This record gives sequence, C-alpha cells and structure tokens, in this order.
Amino acid sequence: MYEAAGTAVARALLVTAGLLDLTTVVIGGGLSRSWSLLEHPIRATLTAEPPVSGHPVRVRRAGLGADAVAVGAAARTRAELGLPPSRVAGIRQG
Repeated sequence: MYEAAGTAVARALLVTAGLLDLTTVVIGGGLSRSWSLLEHPIRATLTAEPPVSGHPVRVRRAGLGADAVAVGAAARTRAELGLPPSRVAGIRQG
C-alpha cells in the first residue's frame, strides 16, 4: 500500500515540477508522518521516471514534520493581524 502511495506522490511531484519548474519539494504535514514508509518509493520513482526538464527533483522532509501546517497557519495569522513574527524552535529566520 505504501509503495503505491509513494509512487503516486512521486508522479504528482513530477507533474507539478514540470508545470512550475521546481527542483526541490518539501514534504510536510500528514505525509511527513509516514515519511519512513514513503521515502523509498518516492525516491525510486523519481529516479526511474526522471522529469521531462532533465533537472532532478530533490525531495526533503520538512524540519517541522507534521507540525509544519499548524506552524505555517499560525505564522500567516500573525502576519494578517499585523503582529511581529514569533521565533519557533528549529526554524532558521532571516
């Protein structure tokens, strides 16, 4: 099951990378919870089916893992309210 899921994620990344000319993709949120199960099939598919552009697509797990979505939402809320950015452990700023 995870093999098929990882392959599907990789193919979606290939299509997106081709449309947006991306070379690096960061996986966060819910997918990052299963990173240990998805990483191998994602990387294997990206190697077996290289992008049309010829530029490899690098895939990284978000440093915040599953918390990335919540931290991003909180940062966006602070920005919308005009509040100064807050320092979050593990995030390099500036």
